[in-house]
Amino acid sequence: MHILKPVNIGGHPAYQNRVLAQLRKYYPDADTSLDFAATWEVMEQFWNLDLSPVDQLMQDSYSIFSPQPWIPSDMLRSYLLSMKFKVPSLTSGLLP
Repeated sequence: MHILKPVNIGGHPAYQNRVLAQLRKYYPDADTSLDFAATWEVMEQFWNLDLSPVDQLMQDSYSIFSPQPWIPSDMLRSYLLSMKFKVPSLTSGLLP
């Protein structure tokens, strides 16, 4: 039997490393291409927002028999970012 509860190995520093890797990959010239002050302000807020305690808090809410779960802090961060940028739907940009 596989226990499939979400595990956030590395916590908040792992999130920060993922952000840096994605910025370098998709925005190699981010310092000039992302020139909107509001964007940098939000990025700084979320850079410092450690949501890793949510992962432990939500641990008992997941079944050991469920499919591979998303990490709760990542889901919460996505919702907070969508509200911050006034995105009306998390899937609206994904559908044809």
